[in-house]
Amino acid sequence: MPLPVAVGYVTVGLVAGLLALIRTGPQAFAPGTCERLEPYLESQVVGQSLALRQLCDAVCDHVSNANPSKPLVLSVHGPPGVGKSMVHQLAAKALYNAEPSADTQCPGVDCPGYKVLYGMDYLRSERQQQHALLRAALMEHVRSHPEALIVIEEYDKLDCATRGFFRQLLENARTANVSLDRSIVLLESNAGYLQLHELLQSAGSRDKISAEEAQKVLKDLVFSLWTADDCEERTDTLKMLALVDFFLPFLPLERPHIEKLFEMRLRERRRVLTTEKQAANLTWTPEVVQFLTDRVDYEGAYPIEGAKEVGTLMTRHVSRALRPWSGQLGAEPPHERMKTAISQAAEKVKKAVGKSSNTTAGKQKALKPALPHPQLSVGTNLWGEQQICCA
Repeated sequence: MPLPVAVGYVTVGLVAGLLALIRTGPQAFAPGTCERLEPYLESQVVGQSLALRQLCDAVCDHVSNANPSKPLVLSVHGPPGVGKSMVHQLAAKALYNAEPSADTQCPGVDCPGYKVLYGMDYLRSERQQQHALLRAALMEHVRSHPEALIVIEEYDKLDCATRGFFRQLLENARTANVSLDRSIVLLESNAGYLQLHELLQSAGSRDKISAEEAQKVLKDLVFSLWTADDCEERTDTLKMLALVDFFLPFLPLERPHIEKLFEMRLRERRRVLTTEKQAANLTWTPEVVQFLTDRVDYEGAYPIEGAKEVGTLMTRHVSRALRPWSGQLGAEPPHERMKTAISQAAEKVKKAVGKSSNTTAGKQKALKPALPHPQLSVGTNLWGEQQICCA
């Protein structure tokens, strides 16, 4: 082959390799993981400081170890809607240096080593075939990504064969010509909700629960569940249990956490509107957060679905209030907007004066019941700012 042609082939190969690397993102954990991880988690997860502190310390120690002897294995427990899935999504973005925003493809090209396995509670007739497919896919993934974040959702529901495969993989990955030592394996489960609820009740405050106390409660629970399955010898169950480095408690959320989440969602909505040049100074009254928080379903002090209703209620009440208002802003010239703002502010002052001068109207009027279906609305306050308030 002539030299110029050979050089051309080499150049094309190098360019193709670089393009593939750019397209698929980093294949290993990116430098600066430890600096990104905690801010990423704290920006979106509330009420779980006990679990997040341990997770951050464990991940930072693991990625800083040049030659770990085993993968880092974390067992995450708690009821639905308290942040478990969000934590491993944000952790993946920190590990692979992807932006924490929802626009990044993670899992996907922005987080190529991030793999989530879920829905593995197979029908009996499908188990053998599905187990073979799972094994092949997972082995291919860890060969391609020696620094991977592997998440196994609802791992307490794994059948005996699948659980045995994972135990052998974590113990003896090298026998299959792969190495998991630099990877992180996160086992996620809803099991432990009752135990964590009782722990929180007895402690009286989440700040009074120690990491060691929560670890013991969850470790004992997993051991009892695995023993009841009768999949293996007791010694093998103990080996699998010993492979887990941390059992992390995701405690039930409480009302202050829901209030904080609504505040975060409102700030994000303001950011989007500001970016789209629809509102530069969107504000809301304290009653708005209370209005939204009151509409969450609670069982005693705890929201039944954790934070899952936050997005639904934002859509149902805040989006409905903002949509016609933002559309009107887009159609109204700037000088007309200012006139409208002044007019609305003057009308509010007039109503306020009218109410204060009509205090002798009698107790019946003062005690008039609230509207049965209050709603949120958007108007302009006395300072010319767009404001969400209760109507």
